[in-house]
Amino acid sequence: MTTYYRNEQAAKDQPALMPVRSQDVDEGYRLVDPGGVLTAVVEHVQWVDNHPAGPDTHAVVSFEDGSDIEFPFDVPLTVVWHDERRPVLRTDLAAVAPASWGRPLGS
Repeated sequence: MTTYYRNEQAAKDQPALMPVRSQDVDEGYRLVDPGGVLTAVVEHVQWVDNHPAGPDTHAVVSFEDGSDIEFPFDVPLTVVWHDERRPVLRTDLAAVAPASWGRPLGS
């Protein structure tokens, strides 16, 4: 099991659904995908320094299920902490589903 370093008390003071930009995604969260479904837990986020568009333009989000998605910077996303105890309704997930998404790494 992966251990995430995070202030759990501070998490309880934040909403269950947190808006972020793609470059600000953090380990230990799950993303809401375009279908309104939660992804696997984010295991690692890396900014791509040698991207053809230049440094600080893309981030690769790696998930615990082994998948990787490359996002351009500034894509609006919504995250949920992996151990969120408050109920998150499907209708709420559908309402925050992103209009745009990254692409699987290597495609």
